[in-house]
Formats: sequence, structure tokens, C-alpha cells
Amino acid sequence: MQIGFLSESLEDYLEVIFRLLQKQKVARVRDIANLKDVKTSSVVSALQRLAKEGLVDYKAREYVDLTPAGRQLAFRLYQRHTFLKRFLTDFLQVDHETAETDACSMEHAISVTTLDRITAMSEFLSYSPDVEKDLIDGFRDRWLAHLHKQKQGHKDSDGENGKDGIVALSSLKAGQSGYIIRIAAADDLRLSLIRRGVLPGASIHLLEKLASGSLMVRLAGERMELQKGDAKAVLIRPQVERSSDTAENGETVRTLADMTPGCAFRVKRVTSSGEIRARMNDMGFIRGAEGRILREALLRDPIEVELAGTLLSLRRLEATTIVVEELDA
Repeated sequence: MQIGFLSESLEDYLEVIFRLLQKQKVARVRDIANLKDVKTSSVVSALQRLAKEGLVDYKAREYVDLTPAGRQLAFRLYQRHTFLKRFLTDFLQVDHETAETDACSMEHAISVTTLDRITAMSEFLSYSPDVEKDLIDGFRDRWLAHLHKQKQGHKDSDGENGKDGIVALSSLKAGQSGYIIRIAAADDLRLSLIRRGVLPGASIHLLEKLASGSLMVRLAGERMELQKGDAKAVLIRPQVERSSDTAENGETVRTLADMTPGCAFRVKRVTSSGEIRARMNDMGFIRGAEGRILREALLRDPIEVELAGTLLSLRRLEATTIVVEELDA
């Protein structure tokens, strides 16, 4: 049986029983109820459903035991939980109580593919001594300490304006765009912006500055109003106009690879041939099709595109074969 076949609640019951059986010879209904902080009637109902699935051995007023299938599933859940909690506490420095809650939620929903990537990241950070020193220690000792200063109310975002080309969103002019680099704000404001979806790596476009002092922006295709103080805390790297456009028969030629996240486009033609051209046509890149660049991967490849309501992932090399015109936002 795969994780996710049962409800999260029933999977939690299996894991609780597994934890109890690791510490004591038997699992009692009242012990399960205490750990789950629920009534014994709720436990009995859950055990009856698990018994029907062949995952627990249980009869009224008797001890609870896991069947071989139930123990195998419970073990896998327990291992996921333990690993994810350790990753959150050891690498991300999340407090134990929050990590416990988050790991409990993640263990049920996370795909094996994503779990594999997190596992690979954990291996990389744990068994590369140079990386551990330069990256993890830097994260713990410098970056988190910097966030702690912000939490205490130290406002230092002004001092970062212009550093490495990074500026506050509030300093942009209407019509300018950029990538969000970080949120330089005290705890409450930082968490508020994150909850609203203002996150690093996203493309943001300043539409206008309102008379009230607020800013109207477009973030991932959605309009959002930010107070001036909020916008001052959003540090971005402004997009620079590309100079790679070339002229062909008197017209300016731009390919999809020249576009930046947030830009809307219309397909003019596909210059590739053979299999690549056929693949592009199958994906919908035909003359007149309109779409928008949503985001780029960390290394700018692949590109995620929305085309006629469909989300597509495109290699940058393929994108260079698609000639487009930019549309007004």
C-alpha cells in the first residue's frame, strides 16, 4: 500500500501506534488517544477502519497491534517524518515544535520525486565538508543572524540599496521590472509579505505609484497593491533591457529566449526544422499563439511558459528557435 492511499488522519494513527510499539510492548486505545489528544471513541472508529484495510489487529477492549502490511506502511511514514524534521531543524534551523508540525504535514503529501531531491540536497550538504563550512555555516551564522536583527527591528535595507545592483522596489519607476532577491523586513512584515506570495525569485513589475503612496504591481500575472513601507522592504534586482535583439529585413527579431519572466508574447514563427519543429508545433507554438513567460529555473534553464492556458516547460535552446513579438502587459 502506498503512502497517500489512506487519509492523513488514518496514516497518523498508524504512525502513533508504531511509535508506541517502539517504546512499549503493547499499544492501548487510551495511549493512542492521549498522544493524538482525541476521545477514545475517535480512536476506536479509526482502528475499526484500519482493521478493515488489514493494517491493524484490533478487537474491542483489547490491545492494538500492527499487521505486517500496517507495520511496513507505518515504518515508511515514521522514517519520512524523522528525516524531514531533521532537515528542517538541522539545515533550516526551524524550531523543533514548528518542525514537528510541518514534518507531520509534509510526510503525507510530498512526492517521492521531491523527497529524492531533498534527500540529495541533504547528502550534498552533509558529506561535502567545504560546502558545509561555506554554505551551512554561512546560513546559520550570518544570514539567520541578519534576519534576527531584522526581527529585533533593525532596519538596514536602505544600506543595501545599490549594492550588487540590488534596489528597493519602492525606488523603481512605473513600467520597470525586476526579480525579487529578498525580503528585508522585521518578522511581522516579512511573514505578511511571504503569506501574500511575495517570494524570492519571482518577477515583479511596477505598474504605477498611487496618490496614496502605495504601489500597484503585477506579481506572477496578478495585480497587487503594496504599501510604500512594504515595497521598501522588497529588495529586487532590476531587469536590464536586453541588447541582443538583431535586425532582419528591417524588423527587430526577438526569440522566446530573449524574453524575461512576466513578459507577454505572440508567436511569429518557428525557425527550427525536423523533430524540434514538430515538437514545438505539438506544444502549440504556432503563428499567432499568445502566452506569457512565468519563470526561469535557478540556472535560467528550463523556462516555464503559459501558452493558451497550458503550462509548458521549455529548454532555452528550443526557445531560441521561436521568434516572437512582445505584447503590452
